[in-house]
Amino acid sequence: KNVEKGKDQLFKRMGGTDGIKSLMDALYKIALVDNRIKDHLLKDPERIKLGQSVYVTEMLGGPKQYKGQEIATIHKSLGINDYHFDCFMGDLNRAMMGAGHPESLIDEVLVALEPVRADVLGHSRDAMDGVVMKDGQCLLDRFGGDQNVEAVVENMFDRCVEDPRVRFHFERAKAKQRQIRRKFCNYLTGCFGGQVTYDIAELRPAHYNGNITDYHFDAMVDLFKTACFHMGVEQVAMYDAVILLNRSRADITTGCAVRMELAKKKNQLEGADQLFQRLGGLEGMMSVMDRQFECIERDKRLNMFFEGTKMNAIKRSVTDYLIMTLGGPSDYIGRPLAEAHAVLQITDYHFDCFMQDLQRAMRDIGSDGETVDEATVVLELTRKQVLKVHYGN
Repeated sequence: KNVEKGKDQLFKRMGGTDGIKSLMDALYKIALVDNRIKDHLLKDPERIKLGQSVYVTEMLGGPKQYKGQEIATIHKSLGINDYHFDCFMGDLNRAMMGAGHPESLIDEVLVALEPVRADVLGHSRDAMDGVVMKDGQCLLDRFGGDQNVEAVVENMFDRCVEDPRVRFHFERAKAKQRQIRRKFCNYLTGCFGGQVTYDIAELRPAHYNGNITDYHFDAMVDLFKTACFHMGVEQVAMYDAVILLNRSRADITTGCAVRMELAKKKNQLEGADQLFQRLGGLEGMMSVMDRQFECIERDKRLNMFFEGTKMNAIKRSVTDYLIMTLGGPSDYIGRPLAEAHAVLQITDYHFDCFMQDLQRAMRDIGSDGETVDEATVVLELTRKQVLKVHYGN
């Protein structure tokens, strides 16, 4: 599309020089608090932002005014890898979504900027071939062949359904689990230099609504490495496999990051009380909580925490706290979250299950997806307090 229309159409559609300047300002508000990459930018953020703004303007078809050093020279000693580049591009994606740019334009901009990856990382565009091929052997052979890939995936997925960090995302019917495992095997086989049977273009849409964050992705990589070690995969082959896996991070986590960023921005602009009103005020929230506790009573993953004679008191306390957190009037006088949950042995898995039931309850009373996302963003901030003892252990 860029070739057919001419690249300068991107520059114009982005709002010209002023539009790109505004975008870079928004990008740096995100990037400078992004723990994954901020250390690379904090030394002189205004100078770096200015240089990048001029360079991006040129990359998108604007005036050729960049007179700085070669991109490879600038980044040579910074220790930047594919992970950092993907994080920066993910933040750019979020900034564009937050500015209201259509998804088609965002995709075109990301495609136009992708070629700079090779210069930033200081390698040729075929550098991944060096990861896949070593000493005349492809990674698939060094990994132990198709059967070993399958064995590692089986071992990893067995760990996933037990690990509280990601268990929630892998509790599926057996047929669905087998389908996911098979697709992952096919994906790895193609990445490792074997037969390509998985279309990588499916990655982003398949995970877009999955609420998968970098925390979950890192946990998956950790479990993958553990499975490799357990199955006797040679260490260099395992590290090369992890490098390739990290190339998929943006496709897998971007959907959640973008939706959550949009919801966060709306909450900041319009205030939390607008969310409470959109959920139906006090009457709507009571309906949500009635439905929520109906779900919990039948949810074997959670109902053990809500049994007993104090059920009504727990429901009242949870309702008051959620009303307060979502911007409504509340008389919550309960204990701090960390103290209230200290002895309950709650993990990420249980928190995710609670949020799933709450999201279902909000949808059941007629809340739209955007409102559910906004409520999720606000309530996600309570995770660290609810799980403070668990994380401390």
